[in-house]
Amino acid sequence: MAALFFLAFAYFAVGQATVVRNGAQTAADAAALAAAREYRDEVQSTFLHALLTGDLTELGKLLTSLGTDDGQACAAAQSYAADNKADVVSGGCTPVSGPPGYTVDVVSRDTVGSSVIHGTENKHAHASATAVVEPRCAADRKESGHRVSFICSGGDLVVDPTASDFTLDLADFYSVHLSK
Repeated sequence: MAALFFLAFAYFAVGQATVVRNGAQTAADAAALAAAREYRDEVQSTFLHALLTGDLTELGKLLTSLGTDDGQACAAAQSYAADNKADVVSGGCTPVSGPPGYTVDVVSRDTVGSSVIHGTENKHAHASATAVVEPRCAADRKESGHRVSFICSGGDLVVDPTASDFTLDLADFYSVHLSK
């Protein structure tokens, strides 16, 4: 009978470990997506300026290469990891290329907790995730006035940045998603 109780508690410990590991993976996924989204959003003003001037060359460059990170991407990663009860490990927010994005490594703040398995009370879960930014569109041509047309994966898109109801949403032009 004692063996059955031990087995039941051991299964419970495995369940606790799984919950902590899943929480850490959620934190890593959220942190990587936040870093990639922040990296994408750093080109907002440059993208808007290129739209307003109708600079198709600059728009083409922005859609194929976002530029350099000003350091805010990893700050966003840490914030989202913290919101999910984890921390980005030292050196655990690194840019990736082709397509650009970030790999984020986190460690859970929670432990597995005490159980019949010795040492679990100090075990933290580790997880990693990579998120990338990929263009959805290619600049096509400048149309009448300030209108610019794009060829996008979801269909053609024409924008007029001078329209009174225009709001630049970079999600129309880029996809941010988990990779691997």
